[in-house]
Amino acid sequence: MLAAKTFFETPSERLTPRMEEDFFTSLMTRNRTYKTTFHDRFSDINPYLQEYLLHHAPPTLRVLDVGISSGISTVELYDDLSRGGREVEVVGTDILIDAFLVKVFPRCYALVDPGGFPLRFDFPFVTMKPWVTRRDYYNGLFILRKFINTLFTHQVHRMLRNPDDARISEVKLVTPRALAKSGITVCTDDISRYNSEFEARFDFVRAANVLNSGYFSPTVLSAMVANIGCYLTEPEGSLLVVRTHEDRASHGTLFRRGNGRHFEAVHRFGSGSEVEDIVLRVEIPTK
Repeated sequence: MLAAKTFFETPSERLTPRMEEDFFTSLMTRNRTYKTTFHDRFSDINPYLQEYLLHHAPPTLRVLDVGISSGISTVELYDDLSRGGREVEVVGTDILIDAFLVKVFPRCYALVDPGGFPLRFDFPFVTMKPWVTRRDYYNGLFILRKFINTLFTHQVHRMLRNPDDARISEVKLVTPRALAKSGITVCTDDISRYNSEFEARFDFVRAANVLNSGYFSPTVLSAMVANIGCYLTEPEGSLLVVRTHEDRASHGTLFRRGNGRHFEAVHRFGSGSEVEDIVLRVEIPTK
């Protein structure tokens, strides 16, 4: 595995797809989900979006990408929509964007979330996942892993009490290629909580691998869709809800905001979105 410090210090132009995928898919967050990602995930969908939005959105396209994870697909969406010189502004959001790289001991680092939850430990010649695996109980490594986890986490929490400590560096848990794009902005946001700064601000919203029935109840999904509806411009604002399955095939539905208070289905990719019926039933509130 690539050390966290090495990853964040590598210039964006030198990062390979394999390096990005290996790094992000090895990070398990506080809610026990991974920043699973891979390149060209939506290569069959983006060309359609480019053509559709060329005729159903303003020349300067304002995009909200929800739940961007590593931001790799966000960069690809931005590049595809920008083809031909079109001006595109993308805001990418995720519940976990900001993190700290903490030098806990000489040549030893801990990558942690804002609350100090450990994501990765780096040593001079090896990098280690903080959590215990089933295999660790067979080879005895769980004792060492738990000891290091306790030692590093205690040190991190002590150091985070002083945010001005020079041994603490702020990092973004997205590909540096996204941060290098002037047309892409990333920020922390929870789509289940209404954000007034986003109201009627976007021409297109993509919710990729976020609005899943296996993750959220119909009530929570409806609240998320209602928020997105308020974030879109009328009448041509569009929403893509898409999910990539284990076979790497993507199924989703493109919706139109319209002038009313309900979404309209415009186009289906594959079998369509698994939450299409929920999206169509949601009544978009007036703010």
